[in-house]
Amino acid sequence: MSKSQTSKPKSQIISDLAALAFIAALVLLFFWRIITPRLEDSAVFPPGDFTDQFWMFRVYEARAFAQGRLPLWSDNFNSGHPFLADVQSAIFYPISLVWTLLVVGTRGADFTLFDLEVEAILHFMLAGAFTYWFAKRLLGSRIAALVSALTFTFGGYLTSYPPQQLAILETATWLPLILLLLDYALERGWRYYLGAGVALGVAALAGHPQTLMFVGYASVIYFGWRARQNSNSQSARNWILRFGLDLSLVLFIAAGIAAAQWLPSLEYQMVSTRAALSWKDAASGFPTLDPLQMILPGYASAFQSPLYIGILPLWFALLALFIQRSREKIFWLGLALGALVVSFGFYVFGYALFYLLVPGFALFRGQERLAFIISFSLAILAGYGLRDLMQASFDGKRARRLWALLPAGIVVSIQMLFTMYIAAREYQTGRLFFLTDRAGLMTLLFGLASAVALGLIQRRQGAWGLALALIVFDLFSINNAPYNADPTPRFPATPIIETIQADAGIFRVVDEGTQPGHFGIAYNLEEIGGISPLRIARYDRLLDELSAENLWRLLNVRYVLTKRPGLVDAQIVAQDGETRLLRLQNEMPRAWLVGTAQLADDATALAAMQNDSFDPRAIVYLAEAPAFLPVPNAAFTPVTFEQRDPEHFTLTFNTPTDSILVLSHTYYPGWRATVDGDAAPMLRANVALQAIAVRAGAHRVEMSFEPWSVKVGIAISILTIGVLVVGDLLKGRKANAT
Repeated sequence: MSKSQTSKPKSQIISDLAALAFIAALVLLFFWRIITPRLEDSAVFPPGDFTDQFWMFRVYEARAFAQGRLPLWSDNFNSGHPFLADVQSAIFYPISLVWTLLVVGTRGADFTLFDLEVEAILHFMLAGAFTYWFAKRLLGSRIAALVSALTFTFGGYLTSYPPQQLAILETATWLPLILLLLDYALERGWRYYLGAGVALGVAALAGHPQTLMFVGYASVIYFGWRARQNSNSQSARNWILRFGLDLSLVLFIAAGIAAAQWLPSLEYQMVSTRAALSWKDAASGFPTLDPLQMILPGYASAFQSPLYIGILPLWFALLALFIQRSREKIFWLGLALGALVVSFGFYVFGYALFYLLVPGFALFRGQERLAFIISFSLAILAGYGLRDLMQASFDGKRARRLWALLPAGIVVSIQMLFTMYIAAREYQTGRLFFLTDRAGLMTLLFGLASAVALGLIQRRQGAWGLALALIVFDLFSINNAPYNADPTPRFPATPIIETIQADAGIFRVVDEGTQPGHFGIAYNLEEIGGISPLRIARYDRLLDELSAENLWRLLNVRYVLTKRPGLVDAQIVAQDGETRLLRLQNEMPRAWLVGTAQLADDATALAAMQNDSFDPRAIVYLAEAPAFLPVPNAAFTPVTFEQRDPEHFTLTFNTPTDSILVLSHTYYPGWRATVDGDAAPMLRANVALQAIAVRAGAHRVEMSFEPWSVKVGIAISILTIGVLVVGDLLKGRKANAT
């Protein structure tokens, strides 16, 4: 083999690495205010789900790892919550798991907001790299692949709500890699099928089921289309059989890899508030005017324009379809249009067909999140458009006709500028002033795009470099604003919080809108609320249907954070501005003994507990009959906690009569109880709490959370990984032997 033949692959590798380094550098530039060491320039991700849900979940996870335990359960919110089973905990997602363990090993339980921001930034790099690799395979051009990668990475979708919803970002990142591996698998065989299955399994572990569904359907559609293209003279029956077997292998591997998370999550789903959604809940989507975002980003929301991909990339995508149509381009157009129709939700009838006929679409709300597939498809088409422009045989006349759209965009933007300016002067609203400013920026962007596109059509030297620069300028200008939030502490130490933390007792806290979400995790307190989108359905009924007084007594509430001037039977113990900390005078303990039990269904029990005369010490409503009936006893018997961890706690007491031990602790499958070392049946009490029947006398009760779903899920995941490794080794040896 000649020297030139051996050096060519090496030069290609160097060029690809340079392209990936370029993408990574741009990601760092996009987030420069997040990573800068200069305090006066620094910014943070804006407050919201990123800080309150995902950061707090990671804080709890790091705290558990630092204590040497797997975080199966949390007492910090919802009066007890199956933490690992909550899919957004994403405990087994490899990147977050390794990163969290690295932080814990370095600094202990101190997992900071910046640590999570670094993880998010890494996924922007991965999304860009995976899209570049996939687009380069499709397009055969590094420059065109860079256009696709930059358009998707910095476009309106990936920079809008996915970073706030970290699980969306981390799930969506894997789509281009899965498509790339499936594409390779059709030519190179089984090892790439295994890789695609692993990548899909990793995406499943990232913690956003709806985005995973989009990834899954997009992958199946693409794989089916590519497999049919490669089937050549195969009969339809043989093609369908081969496609089904190959796809089943990928899905089987993915399910095995993700079993550690998904078995517990499915168990939780069955008893959660998301067990089923109505049409009204599921059918929200884009209003039909929202595609206007493509040329006036910010029209629907000042800081979210998920359909915006940039002016020049949008023109490239149109050019790809206008100059030289092909089956590949028609495929990506069809995928984008299909996703757009469904993304309108109830505004357009298309979603109704998916709701009724396509598995999964009736389980999730927010159909506008299909902007993910729209944005990715258009990014690929944009790459096709630039590739066509760079080819020697492109149709210059057609390109010049389509170029006229860009000057027309200047005219439209100027018209919008004057319209918005006049309206803003008349009505003096911040929204209209913002749109006036945005229309001015769009006038500039259409003008620059007109000049660059003309340079490309005329094949001027360096025009493709100007195209890349304009795409970066455009997308950075439009989509960077949300990442400039002031670095104000989200969970500061306040006198009110310090007062609660100084109380060494066992109690819960109620917040009436004065604290950020999941403040219980942040301050290591126990609250009855929480912002996790999933909640145990029966517990949710307690929150919705009981009066505050009866609910708070039942749930061991001692403190209330409120802006109200006061409550009956409550004392103001601290105040910070308008926020008051009230201590209730008639609180109940975390566990107590009851001498009277009544068998009742949920509706009957709730009706009885809604009565002002309901006394949790006097009676307990059980969903199933105990092994023996309690004996009424007017004396109060204290229950002592000797050990208390989230997944395990021990109680002792001495009851004079047979009784029902009621625990103000959410009832959930997986909890086990022993009384003096002997297994005891767990009863569901007062709709959503735990109870155990105990005989008269002194007892030691141990409670432990040992869900079968976690054990079986972890075993399946480990077995799957083991089978893949062994199978790969055996296959490799067999290949070497032949």
